[in-house]
Amino acid sequence: MQILVNSDKNISTDSRAIEYVESEVARHLKRFARRLTRVEVHLSDVNSHKFGTQDKRCMIEVRPAGLRAVTATVTAATVREAVGGALKKMRSSLDTKFGRSVTVKKTAIRQKKKKAIYQARRKAWPTLSAGHGF
Repeated sequence: MQILVNSDKNISTDSRAIEYVESEVARHLKRFARRLTRVEVHLSDVNSHKFGTQDKRCMIEVRPAGLRAVTATVTAATVREAVGGALKKMRSSLDTKFGRSVTVKKTAIRQKKKKAIYQARRKAWPTLSAGHGF
């Protein structure tokens, strides 16, 4: 999994900031690492030189192998909060994307068990014969 960190001219990214973002991405998305080819993190300041409460934006773009890119965007007061929020959203999106096949299999197994139990109960019910007057 290749991790790329990009920023606009309003956010200074030194080696320490890049290492922080890369370590957070690796920590949050390590479960999906073998399924992902590239992760791009885009950091920007929404309103440039002006002050604002929610002016730092983090957009994460993940490229799964053989699938379309998935993105998550969060605006927050600080870069750390924006990166953390975007990674949580991304992890949730990837759980949904990759977790569906496992969920479908579990649901199919549950349905088979319920059907088998119902048939077993139905076989145990007393049968009504024509001689009982019902």
